[in-house]
Amino acid sequence: MISRPPRNHVSRINNAFYADLGDRWFEGDEHAVALLRAEAGIKVRYTLEVFERLGIGPGARVLDVACGAGLVAFPLAGRGYRVKGVDLAEGAIETARRQTPEGVDATFAVADAYATGEPAGAYDAVLLLDMLEHVERPADVLCEAARVARPGGAVVFHTFNRTPEAWLLAIHGMKVVARDTPEHVHVYELFIRPSELRAMAREAGLDVKEVRGVRPVVDRALWWSVVRRRVHPGFRFTFARVPRVGYAGYAVRG
Repeated sequence: MISRPPRNHVSRINNAFYADLGDRWFEGDEHAVALLRAEAGIKVRYTLEVFERLGIGPGARVLDVACGAGLVAFPLAGRGYRVKGVDLAEGAIETARRQTPEGVDATFAVADAYATGEPAGAYDAVLLLDMLEHVERPADVLCEAARVARPGGAVVFHTFNRTPEAWLLAIHGMKVVARDTPEHVHVYELFIRPSELRAMAREAGLDVKEVRGVRPVVDRALWWSVVRRRVHPGFRFTFARVPRVGYAGYAVRG
């Protein structure tokens, strides 16, 4: 069996606030969710890049696990993908359903990442974006993702490395650029080193093909946000050569 990273403070993780955000998922610049909104751009870009590499075109079925209010699901559905988003936060799912644009194939349901209730092998791709660091048992989430992905299907992920840089930026940096940041949005002990994720994925029957670093763009929008403690509309994320803070990647089910 794999030696798991220490999980000393898992009870401190705060996932409850996601249920009460309402329309702040899509508007406002003082709450930390505005950073998640800013980060959605690079997640969508990377997911589409992976889909192109693997030949997963419009019409493919995509399961967005811990989808929130649809920040990634809606852009993908707008490009012709059939997206189902699942999340434990009922309020987030209600917002997603209310905000769903007409004419796109995007549906949402309350479900657990450990046991989604979806049929085995039903999806061409499964998304685990900014959620593995929010669960006590990421290995079990990866097993469930592998179960519902078809053979040859993709599991796309984004999470945080367990490094001093990630501790500084992903935990304390959030409070600098967003004045309304709930306590314990992130817990350092739940961050996952890429080597640990690769090992857990391998045990789940997934072959990790790539890991790419992700970091904020250091520009005028970032410094504006720091000075005003509000997230500038131009706040962006970019890829980094080394995954010292966050990282994205994908795996293929065998």
